[in-house]
Order: sequence, then C-alpha cells, then structure tokens
Amino acid sequence: MLEELVADILTDFTDEEGDSLVPEEYAHRAAERALPLVAADLDIAYELSGNDVTPEMSGAHRELWLLRSKIGICRFLRGQAAARISFSSGDKKMDRSKEAANWAALEKDLADEYVSRVKKINPAADDSVMCPDTHPLVYSRGSQVEE
Repeated sequence: MLEELVADILTDFTDEEGDSLVPEEYAHRAAERALPLVAADLDIAYELSGNDVTPEMSGAHRELWLLRSKIGICRFLRGQAAARISFSSGDKKMDRSKEAANWAALEKDLADEYVSRVKKINPAADDSVMCPDTHPLVYSRGSQVEE
C-alpha cells in the first residue's frame, strides 16, 4: 500500500517534461511520517509494517493519508523554491519570486481539505491542540556541600 501511495504522490508532483519534482526517497519518507498523524486524527491505531498498513485501511482513510503526505511534500518544495533566485539577462528574464508562495498556497488548500475531511469522518477530532503522550522529567538542582 505504501508503494502505491508513493507512486500517486510522484504522479501528482511532476514538471512539464514529466519528471518528478520530488525524490522518491523523500516522498517515501513523507508518507511514513504522515501515517501516525492520520492515525491520531482518525483515532485508529494504523501501523506501517514494510509496505502494508495494519489494520486494513479504507479508501477514505487512504485519501487522508495521501493528502497529509502531499502537505509534507509541499513544505519540501516550498523550502526548495525559497532558495531559488530570480534573474534577468538582457532580454531574458526568469522570475521565481512567487514559486514559494504558490507552494505555500497549495499547502494551505490541502490542509484545509484535510481538516474538513477528518471532521466528516471523526467529528471528535481536534486539530487545534496537540496532546502528545509524553511525560517530562523535572530535575531540581541540589546543593553542593564543600568538605
């Protein structure tokens, strides 16, 4: 299931020549990172073992996983675009000033769609507060006695 998802991501993010804008390794990693977030939002304990997801994932949940992965890809592409420069030489000009903003707008649109779909499937989901299952350790500084 993971390989099919990565193939869908790579198909959606291509340039005019049909080459992928994202390395396959990064798309794979983005999908792996997105699954726990989707599982938490849906309140279902999805786990990735190799290429398969357990328990069996429905089509609507797979679409959420795809959307969440695409959000991560947009962040990657926005970071790449921010480092590019615009230049002009004589009568030729290449303007890349809006590229990062365009990726940010796509990321926002995908995030809005993701949140609305999660609300339809799991109305109890709360995207405003993140509650990690961590318990911080508190250390107090003791006094040192000189002898």
